[in-house]
Amino acid sequence: MGASLSNLTESNGYANGGPGPGLGDIPESCVACVFLYLTPPEICNLARLNRAFRGAASSDSVWEGKLPPNYRDLLDLVMMPPERYRNLSKKDIFALLSRPVPFDDGNKARIVFPVLTLF
Repeated sequence: MGASLSNLTESNGYANGGPGPGLGDIPESCVACVFLYLTPPEICNLARLNRAFRGAASSDSVWEGKLPPNYRDLLDLVMMPPERYRNLSKKDIFALLSRPVPFDDGNKARIVFPVLTLF
């Protein structure tokens, strides 16, 4: 890893007088590993920085850990048939469970999984 970083700085950066590596040079998989330790609001804020961060923020591996173990039961609770959520990403499931569920003809709402709305 150090050798590839040295090559990156020599060919693009400091040796030629140009800028060195930046945040966009961090591999998306590394960013996703860091995101595992962050809260959903932090992930959403960092996703705005660049393409690699946005891609990592959409990774199912990141959002799988943010979902409760019984998230499939919660989806059943909001009366969503399995064929509708089977193709959703984990980020989309997280967002779905974070939204209020209207009841009493739309006059009231309850939150199934209280968190934030996503980017």
